Amino acid sequence: AMLAMHASAGAVAPLRPTRCVPTRARAEVSSAAAVAKPRPARELMFASPIGLDARSSRTLRARAGNDPPGPLDGLADGISADKVKAAVEASRLASEDGSEELLEVENVPPMQFLLSSVAFYALMGVGSQVASSFLGVHPDVLDGTRALNLDTASLWTVPLLASLAFAITQADKFEFLGEVRDIFKVGVLPSLAPLGLPGVVALSLGAGVGEEAFFRGFLMPFCDGGLTNLGVPENLSSVGVLAGTSVFFGALHAITPAYFYWATGAGALFGLEYMRDGLGTAMVTHTLYDFLAFGFILIAWPVDAKEKGIEETT
Repeated sequence: AMLAMHASAGAVAPLRPTRCVPTRARAEVSSAAAVAKPRPARELMFASPIGLDARSSRTLRARAGNDPPGPLDGLADGISADKVKAAVEASRLASEDGSEELLEVENVPPMQFLLSSVAFYALMGVGSQVASSFLGVHPDVLDGTRALNLDTASLWTVPLLASLAFAITQADKFEFLGEVRDIFKVGVLPSLAPLGLPGVVALSLGAGVGEEAFFRGFLMPFCDGGLTNLGVPENLSSVGVLAGTSVFFGALHAITPAYFYWATGAGALFGLEYMRDGLGTAMVTHTLYDFLAFGFILIAWPVDAKEKGIEETT
């Protein structure tokens, strides 16, 4: 999944942070008492600096909703990126005044995350084939998958993996990359990490097949055929459809402005691959990249209680 995917992608559940300031009647509740208070299972806590006055502590809470995060977060109503970014930004700004606060995050259960995401991608794939057949799109999705070249698909992953390597290694140096990393670590990885290899394979395959079936297998030929029927020159139609679907792809992965630009570029790459080497090749590239990206990110940005200061309570 794109790392909104995924970042869906990704690939990046809706977190709804709210800020709670104790009233004078509850002013005796200190930050120490908050740490000692029992919390239900799967509720994760980590200390983060935030602005405090001298008399009370504040608690920043982010709770998961019912929808899983996924690479097509906007379409699947997954991560509420604006609210996650608000929580991350609040912690970042507060680090300048040296105060402390608890950030509590309860993520979607891993199996719910997996099953909901895979079901959504399956619906995308099946729906795209049904729509292609009903609307007379040629070739339809199933016919398009026959155009497959594994060697070429592997080569198309190189620029994507190069961009991933840059993002992982430079996240501490560039704020826009650090923002993406923080959103993934808070909103996606706690639900993804427990799934292990089978879960990562299922999510990658679902995103690679489902997203390509919709964007490249159905949407591109459908729009291209429509423009051609209106008398638009074939070359101009192809360029316009490639640009439009790439921007649409980027918008549905836009967990941050920078991620929107990256996902738009990735969408253009998949579109060019589809036009040159076929839908099946684009599906393999997308699946392979998502699998490698999930793996590298879980290694580089581990969900580690010691590193992140997280204490899981029961």
